[in-house]
Amino acid sequence: MALIEIDGAEKRYGDAVALDGVSLRVGAGECVALVGESGSGKTTLLRTINRLTALDRGRVVVRGEAVDEVDPVALRRSIGYVQQDGGLIPHWTCLANAALVPELLGHPDAERRGRRALDTAGLDPQVFAARYPRELSGGQRQRVAIARAIAADPDILLMDEPFGALDAITRHEAQEAFMALRSSARVTAVFVTHDLGEALRVATRVAVMRAGRIVIEAPAAEVAGKATGYAAELLARSGVSA
Repeated sequence: MALIEIDGAEKRYGDAVALDGVSLRVGAGECVALVGESGSGKTTLLRTINRLTALDRGRVVVRGEAVDEVDPVALRRSIGYVQQDGGLIPHWTCLANAALVPELLGHPDAERRGRRALDTAGLDPQVFAARYPRELSGGQRQRVAIARAIAADPDILLMDEPFGALDAITRHEAQEAFMALRSSARVTAVFVTHDLGEALRVATRVAVMRAGRIVIEAPAAEVAGKATGYAAELLARSGVSA
């Protein structure tokens, strides 16, 4: 059984179709990238998994339970979530940000979990724990956001354009840190990106979206050989040959 199952997902915002009958399965341990241009539906689809977006039609099942039949707050606290801008609380230290979810869940060792998560995300707690987000580089802030997302040891991690605002060098370093984290934590991840080249590098499986539909879905190693039309265009823009 898949850890995440999405069946026939439909979502409209007025006359705009965000999701048009999308189905997707994510198995335990996979890293699935949702790729497409702005307005393709990838962020909307991501946010259905932790019920930040409610479907008009269709069904989302996480860990064998329909998300509309469970407590939404408990669901969100059980799933790591990294926003594009990090979403850090600016007047809290890095450690306080990292320990937020364990604190909300009532873990007595929330601070220890926060320190461990910072270390896992590639930030030495002795150096960064007492710093504030304004004192960090963009890449470091994003690592704190990742630390916050993993501090409570979730089995699922959702990431919305986590590296999109970073410069090329910092972006590469953040991608490396994320891949190392996935390897060590064995977390199942779904992440959104507009860069197909990034998806092929980081993900195990790729779903290319356009106009609210998945136009190609394949293991990352097979995408270049199967891409036609729109997917081939995205490959070319990413500097990858089809």
